[in-house]
Amino acid sequence: MPAFAQTVTTTTPSTTGACTGVRFELANPAPGTEVNGDLVVQGIAQDMRATPAQGLAIDRVDFFLGSRDTGGTSIGTALPGAVGGPFGPNSFQTTISFPKSQKGGHDFVAYAHSVMSGQESVLSMPIAVGESPQDANVDTAAAVTAMCIGKASTANAGATTPAVPGAPATTVPAAPAAPAAPASPAATTGASTISISVGNPSSGDTIKTGAISISGDAKDTAATSGSGIDRIDIFLDDRDTGGLFLGSAQLGPGSFWQATVTLPNNQQGLHTLFFYAHATSGKTATAKVPVTTER
Repeated sequence: MPAFAQTVTTTTPSTTGACTGVRFELANPAPGTEVNGDLVVQGIAQDMRATPAQGLAIDRVDFFLGSRDTGGTSIGTALPGAVGGPFGPNSFQTTISFPKSQKGGHDFVAYAHSVMSGQESVLSMPIAVGESPQDANVDTAAAVTAMCIGKASTANAGATTPAVPGAPATTVPAAPAAPAAPASPAATTGASTISISVGNPSSGDTIKTGAISISGDAKDTAATSGSGIDRIDIFLDDRDTGGLFLGSAQLGPGSFWQATVTLPNNQQGLHTLFFYAHATSGKTATAKVPVTTER
């Protein structure tokens, strides 16, 4: 393409949790359509509870071909407020590329992350990549589906006691959360046949924001040839609770993998690096490395 939509496709996010405060809409692509190569994606993303000083309060919109949580392919990110779109100050626009190797029917999934709650509003629709919807067996009458994922952040929340008639209400600060037990170095969970190790950084390291080189090993012992691993996605904090996608590792000979990612300057403090090893069988294992980031 590129392609431009004529009207905004309006969707209603799930009423689950704090996502009810988010307005998230996509103008294109439309459900059930064919896409090829580059596509200009436009839409609206705003947390309606944000103050004017907080801006849109949606720090990014991540696009995947297929569900991110079942091994979907990352195909781009929009930064609402950084590059404006055609529908007003709360709209965004970006260009994404569909891999030619992914020809056929897929779900196009967009994740809008709210800095107000830490949750993500998710829009999903079927599309056909590189061929007609009929050949890809895609429903041209399909609708956009919407959901809310992640647990709402309560770190700064307080609890208010019911007001007694004639007396002012009192506010009781929320009890502080118990400190989490330290994770073991590159703690791994997931499919038992998949092993993933991280050589750099190590658990508990303090690392500088900016570019960092990461490497390690990953293998699926159930694979009949090669390492059996086709992708390793790297996130700053848990992707299922709004973690920041940093990039995917390049797979080398044998079971070696390597990536150079950039840690944003605005993400200083205690974090956990998550490494999601996706096997050609469709199974996934996760390695976690707790770190402290600083400038």
